[in-house]
Amino acid sequence: MRKIIYLLLALGLFTACTKEIDFDFNEIDPIVVIEGHISNEGCMVVVSRSRSVNDATHAHCLEGAIVTITGNGSTIALTYDVEKDCYYSSVTGVPGNTYQLSVDFEGKHYEATSLMPSQAPIVSSEFMWMPMMNERWLSYEMWAKDPNPDQRNYLWFRMYRFSSHPHFEGKPQTEPYTWDLFDDRGCPPGTIFMDMVTVSEKMMNDDEKENWKWIFYDGDRITAELITVDRTVYNYLCELRASQYGRGANPHSNISGGCLGFFAAESVSHTDTIVFYRDKVPNYDKNSK
Repeated sequence: MRKIIYLLLALGLFTACTKEIDFDFNEIDPIVVIEGHISNEGCMVVVSRSRSVNDATHAHCLEGAIVTITGNGSTIALTYDVEKDCYYSSVTGVPGNTYQLSVDFEGKHYEATSLMPSQAPIVSSEFMWMPMMNERWLSYEMWAKDPNPDQRNYLWFRMYRFSSHPHFEGKPQTEPYTWDLFDDRGCPPGTIFMDMVTVSEKMMNDDEKENWKWIFYDGDRITAELITVDRTVYNYLCELRASQYGRGANPHSNISGGCLGFFAAESVSHTDTIVFYRDKVPNYDKNSK
């Protein structure tokens, strides 16, 4: 057995960012990897190949594919965009419609379908100091409107941190600070709520190199996005996340034709940018919630 790295190129939508994820495969030739999105912000598809863990070269989107997305009574032809390093169209999707991805590449045909859910508009987000285990921990909360209170909603959360701190000088900051998946079970009626604990005050004070990627520094700009996806994409991403931590099998692609990757029709909502200053972060007040 050897490891193949699957390049998940579009964790930052419409940018040329990469996320390397380890998969265990038998000794095989490189596999075509397709990642496609249609959302309220446009369409993008990346076609690449899996590669050996020993291959240090940067993988780019491969040219020469014929890529279309069909739905809502029309067919969108995506063209290769050199700057974005993907196949791209500014045409946006409409919630409630099922979209079909079609990719023809090197004599093979790949296709998938995905239902585009309604957007979950973000209402607010904030950091606060949370007392826990005799320490203060930096907690993050986000509230959004439930687009379909009578239905199960599947959500993909991604947070980005852009820092000018010297620790990150010259380093790319395109990958998410963190990402997670959840559904709206247990949320207050008509609302979607998520929270997470990020880093302790002691870790911030100690500023050890192993924790730099988790520590927020004064002046850091933090944004987050909440993405509604259908259940098939949600299940795929859950399997993908489990595989990152060595749990479970490789994720089951919703794209037919014998490739890795997935196709998601999704609705995206963004938070306002938070400029972080630790002395301005309030303490948690249980009576205010």
